[in-house]
Amino acid sequence: MFWLSYVMLFGLVYGKFGNDYPYYFLESLGMVPFVMASTYLTIYLILPYYLKKQHFALSLFLFVGALLLICTLQRMFLRYINDLEIRIGEMYDLSFLSLFLETNFMVGIAMAIKLIKIWFEQQKEKFEIEKRNLQSELNLLKAQIHPHFLFNTMNNLYALSLGQSAKTSEGIAKVSDLLRAVLYDCNDVYIDFEKEICLIRNYIDLQKLRFDNRLSLSFNVEGESARIKVAPMLYITFIENCFKHGSSNDPDNSWINIGFRIADNHIHFTAENSKPGQVSAHLANGNKGIGLENVKKRLDILYKENYKLNISESDQSFKVELLLKAIPS
Repeated sequence: MFWLSYVMLFGLVYGKFGNDYPYYFLESLGMVPFVMASTYLTIYLILPYYLKKQHFALSLFLFVGALLLICTLQRMFLRYINDLEIRIGEMYDLSFLSLFLETNFMVGIAMAIKLIKIWFEQQKEKFEIEKRNLQSELNLLKAQIHPHFLFNTMNNLYALSLGQSAKTSEGIAKVSDLLRAVLYDCNDVYIDFEKEICLIRNYIDLQKLRFDNRLSLSFNVEGESARIKVAPMLYITFIENCFKHGSSNDPDNSWINIGFRIADNHIHFTAENSKPGQVSAHLANGNKGIGLENVKKRLDILYKENYKLNISESDQSFKVELLLKAIPS
């Protein structure tokens, strides 16, 4: 299409001024091999050499020298087909300059197309590298989440076994469900929101077995959750912290409120837990833990600017609010 456009353009332009369209169309067709040679020599040899070595003066010398040589051959060809004697002294006149500028024009267009293509390829490669780096970082973050989560879960089961609780077998079943979810359902970048809710319910049920009736706990899900996706194990760190920094330190006088509300294509999550009477230094710095930093990094990678996270505390409680844009399934 590019070379057909060249033939049509110059055939029409010269044909209009010379009142001989057939001749100038054929002449433009005869020029194609020379202009093609100039173009491909420039964009496949001289241009890559310049981009790699950045030798402007040498690249310009090669470019001008190649075009002068090819335009000289073009000029000889034109004199030959017009039955004119080929004399070197008569080669370089205004007609040669016109021919040189015409060839330069086509080479310039081809070079611009090539540079745009190179730019797009570089942007694509840059995007792929960034994507691979982000995916590697995301995989690393997920790899940190799973052992930490499973370690805490096994600790809960261990606490049940220490008390020789009759609920230990039920706890083992809950741990089994959690292991299955972590190993098989949490491998994708995004999973069905209902699977995430199921994992959270199992974790909360396991904690209920541990604390029995000593803990006041509320868990609610409002809105249509069947057709949206979410990053796996995104909320579990916040929920773990509710039990770790609240109920575990004051199991007889603690409360936890956890809720999801799906509306206007957004998921609004809140988790609030009571603050123990005596807050240890470790607990006071709880918001700076590895788990929380991990979640923030995952949010930055997966949701970018499509989320809002607010962590606050009062004299009586710790509270987390996370608003993020729902991903349709």
